Parts: sequence; structure tokens; C-alpha cells
Amino acid sequence: MTISASPSPQQGASLNHRLHTFDFARGILIVLMVLVHVLDFYGSTETHESFIGSSINLLASWQVAAWFVFIMGMFITYTPHQPLAAGLKRAFGLFALGYLLNLTRGTIPMWLSLKNGLVTQAQLGSYTPTTELFIVDILQFAGIALACCLLVKHFLPHPKYWFLSAFLVTFASPFIWDVSTGWGYIDGVLKLFNGNKYQGAMFPLFPWLAYPLVGMIFGYRLRKSSNIYDFFQKSFWIGIAIIAVGLPITITDTDYHMASNMRPGPGMIISLTGGALVFLWLCQRLTQGQNANRFVSLLCFWGRNVTTYYVIQWLLVGWGLMLVGAQQLPPFAAMSAMIAVMALSHIGVVIWLKVHNIRAMKLA
Repeated sequence: MTISASPSPQQGASLNHRLHTFDFARGILIVLMVLVHVLDFYGSTETHESFIGSSINLLASWQVAAWFVFIMGMFITYTPHQPLAAGLKRAFGLFALGYLLNLTRGTIPMWLSLKNGLVTQAQLGSYTPTTELFIVDILQFAGIALACCLLVKHFLPHPKYWFLSAFLVTFASPFIWDVSTGWGYIDGVLKLFNGNKYQGAMFPLFPWLAYPLVGMIFGYRLRKSSNIYDFFQKSFWIGIAIIAVGLPITITDTDYHMASNMRPGPGMIISLTGGALVFLWLCQRLTQGQNANRFVSLLCFWGRNVTTYYVIQWLLVGWGLMLVGAQQLPPFAAMSAMIAVMALSHIGVVIWLKVHNIRAMKLA
């Protein structure tokens, strides 16, 4: 992500630090996402019920993807002068990449694993090579959501409209969940917008669109801010206030508001939105004056290349099914697999960037 303006040296340092904060945040989130993916695919029942499994689920099951797409929404308005056509082209690319990833990380390795007796259908449950192809994962959602947010920004260019849109999505979504027509192909499209986990819709547009819409407001305010530290401090207290509103709403009917981390009700959406502001404040504090810190630099590198890292780690997890089987690893082996996937994903990103740079130099 780049800044197209030409700021003064002092302003440039501030802008770069803001991006540093969000790269670091995405780096943390991608680590948590790897932990969840490896746990879900490889961890045995014992591992899921262990202290390690319980801790990972507590830290990452609800908030990671929500905060990812919140940050995506923030960049839509933080980056100035983004052409609508270019943004929509990127949105389509993300959507198409989602299905290509489904094929290469799920359908093909699962089919080969079944064919060669490396896993059994009983181990996979309701998952099949066909269902893996049509899963609605975060890349499909990100593509549709990016297009929606860009259109909202273009035709309704004021934060009050973004807030109203997020409010409507948050509270109206439950009324359209699971609406179907009985026509297979039409319902297959509808699940992109209102489906559930059992239909293979991990991230339906409603209610997930609420997070990037609110993120747009955050990005707009950040871009207008002249004091980054004051901005994040205010965001922290606003986040605490939002959580204080969301949690009581959730408690009034936990079955409704916490029905599923893949399709939460309004109370959890409000709470997680407040949590995003607190999380970003924490990331800003942790990166303040830490430019030379190797750990921070590593996470920022992963955050800057988040899509590439995400795709590579999924390919490793999907094809790793042929090596370790489905949900077979005890706690120590699962932890080793998590570390291995993170390390190999890093190597994959480095190789990809080198190849990409060589190709760019040849074309120049």
C-alpha cells in the first residue's frame, strides 16, 4: 500500500508510521489465522480440548477475520484518489482468487488423499472435493465487500452514510439469513450473501459487510487527523465505549447474538468492532519507536504481503493433509505443524517476491 500524496518529511514519517501500525496488526492476525487453520485441519479431539487448543480458539476464533476486513475497509478511505474502475478490478480479482484457492488447496489435495487412502470420508465428515470447491471463504467475501464499499464510497461520499449502511447491515441481516428459492443454482449464489457454515458459506456478505463499512469511517478520520497519537488514544476510548454497548446487548440473548462466529448477531458485531479499535491502539503502542525490532519487522513484512502469505499457508495446509491426515495430530505435533507452516509460508513469500521482482525487471 502506498501513499500518493507528497507530504513534508515530518508528515511523511507520520504517514509511514500509520502504515507500519496496520502492517503489524495484519501480521499478528495472520499468525493467529495460521494457528486456527492448522488446529482445525490437523488437531485431534485431544488437541482441540487441550489448553493449547482452547487458548487458540479463545484468541482467534471470533475476532481475527473480523479485524482483517475492518482494516481492509480502513484502507479504502485512507488511501486517496483510488480510481473506482481499478478498485472494482481488484475486487473481481480477489473473488476469482478465492475459487482458484478452493480448487488448489482443497478440492485437488482432498481428492488425491481420498483416492490414495490417506484419509477416509468418515474423517472428513460432510466435506468432499466438490464442497471444497464452492466454499465461500474470506477471499470471495473480500472481493464482494470491496466492490460494495467502493461503490458506497463513490456514490455516498460521506461517513454518515457509511455508518447508516453499517447499522442497517448489522441489524437487518438476521432477517434475510437462510432465505432460499429451492432452485439450486440461485441458492448457490444467494449463499454468498446470506448463507451459513453448513452451506459452505464461511463469510456471507451479511452481516460481515458491517466491519469494512465501519473501517471506512476509521480510515477517513485517520487521514484527516493531524496527531496520530491523539487519534489512536481517542479511538481506544471510543472502542471501550462501543464494547460497553455491545456486550450488554449480547448478554440479553446470547443464543441469538453469539449463534456462530461465522455469522454473529448485532451484539457481537458491535463488540468486535469496538475490539478492533482497541486492538489497533495496542498495535500502535507496540510499534511506537520499534522500527529496528526484528520481531516487529517480521510481522510487518507478513502484514505488507498478507494476501500472498494467506494463499501460501492455505496451500501448505491443504496439501499437508496428504502427509498427516485429517484431525490426527496430538498437541505437541500440532504445535510443530503450526511453526512449520508459518516458517514455510515466510520462505514462500520471499521466493514469490524475488520471482515477481525478476519478472518486473525483465518487463521494464
